[in-house]
Amino acid sequence: MAAPTGERDGDTFVIDFGDDENVTGNEWIDTMNALLDEAEAAASAGPLVLVTTGRGKHYSNGLDVAWMAGRGADEIADYVRRVEGVLARLLAFPAPTVAAVNGHAFGAGAFALIAHDHAVMRADRGYVCWPEVHLQMSFTPGLMAMITHLLPVRTGWEAVVTGKRFGAADAVAGGFVERAVDLDELMTAAGEIGAPLAATAGANLGRIKRQFHRRVLELLGT
Repeated sequence: MAAPTGERDGDTFVIDFGDDENVTGNEWIDTMNALLDEAEAAASAGPLVLVTTGRGKHYSNGLDVAWMAGRGADEIADYVRRVEGVLARLLAFPAPTVAAVNGHAFGAGAFALIAHDHAVMRADRGYVCWPEVHLQMSFTPGLMAMITHLLPVRTGWEAVVTGKRFGAADAVAGGFVERAVDLDELMTAAGEIGAPLAATAGANLGRIKRQFHRRVLELLGT
């Protein structure tokens, strides 16, 4: 299971989730927090855009269900809280953020997508889905608040009560992403959205985001 990697290219800090299923497991959490620390330091020093992406079939396939299967309720709850902590950091990140969704964004991966300020998606094999209704699972208060706060009401309702898998065109229409493009144009499209906003990076942008997302961040425990 690959851990995310980070690389700065000019005013863009790219976090690459990898070319596996990119589940949001404990290694992913630890690495993401370290990379976000690095990116935040860069954002405090000048213009910056944070872009996250993956390679292959998956952007992120969500929680590490295989690991969870062998754990008790308390350990699972602590793990989910740690995932929520990363999502909260993305929501309030002190620089513009763009998700460049190269493939499947399922479960916690879909939450990572909507935690960004902006998103673009691969047109032919990009998908977003919360399958919890089919898995006899529900949502924590913080995660449900993300859905109701960040998506149009009808989109969020359909997503959670039917488990619909939104292809790229439906994801644009439903407000998950702004554009659907060919895979080889994905990072270019992310740059076109983020680059004009790079100069807004810094503590004030983070403060504005925390104000805007205040209730959600409280429910996520931050």
